[in-house]
Amino acid sequence: MHGSILDKYSLSHINVTHVSQQFWCERQVELSLAFPKEDTAETIAGKEIHRDLLLELASETEVRTMTRDDAIYVLMLNISNGLEQLLAEGITRELYVFGKAAGFPIAGIIDELSLKEGRIIILDHKTRLKPSLPPPPSVRPTEVQLMLYHKLLEDLVRGNYSYEDFVLDAKLESPGNISAELKEQLEQAGMHVTEVSVEKLARGVFDAFRRLPPLSDFLIARYIHQGTGDHIGDKAILYDPGLIEEKLAHAEEFWAGRRKSIKAGFREKWKCNYCEYRDAQCTEKTGASAIN
Repeated sequence: MHGSILDKYSLSHINVTHVSQQFWCERQVELSLAFPKEDTAETIAGKEIHRDLLLELASETEVRTMTRDDAIYVLMLNISNGLEQLLAEGITRELYVFGKAAGFPIAGIIDELSLKEGRIIILDHKTRLKPSLPPPPSVRPTEVQLMLYHKLLEDLVRGNYSYEDFVLDAKLESPGNISAELKEQLEQAGMHVTEVSVEKLARGVFDAFRRLPPLSDFLIARYIHQGTGDHIGDKAILYDPGLIEEKLAHAEEFWAGRRKSIKAGFREKWKCNYCEYRDAQCTEKTGASAIN
């Protein structure tokens, strides 16, 4: 195989969920890139629960971005507000993080960060149709997801991923100022815009990351019943830097195009019952098979 998966599917970066889902079924990840499908009712319900949780702590303001500089500015403004809320109130939700992993630019949204005893706790909300905690095979992708969030955030806190790295990965040649249209929209929404330079705002965000307290190595997956919204229970996951580096090394082989995507092994064929690509699109002639 030649060429990266990002080049093949014209991706600017990898999503954290792409990597975590590799450890459920890597073949499913590639098929989702090749043949995107509309959100299922279950996915839509999960998104609504996440939005409700966000609105418990923050309000939303819709704006139209006119330029790429506008889009980067809004992204950085949201991060800046989230970091300020974390330090002021001890909690924030839906914080966008980015960095480098598996050899490529990667980004994701952390569901919740909270401050406990001087350390930052990373928490991810998972919704379930059944009012019970999931079995171990279903937790493995979540473990990878939470550990990857920890790695990305820790790299930002320690300065291992800088503004200059972001500019290079995002291919921002020379960030300028936001458009007059965006500035007007923000001010009409009640925001006092004193800084219109994308670079100055972004550098301030990277400085704010470096001022954060240290991260806790205890990560939390919180399970919520999709029908009732009730809290089912939590699973605590201990951050293991060696394990996540091992997982990323395996993931990188696929993203770099050095091997085919791996399908669920014989002992995990039951996963195919939950897959939208289980019929003609996932045949024995495509992808490699895992040995379990």
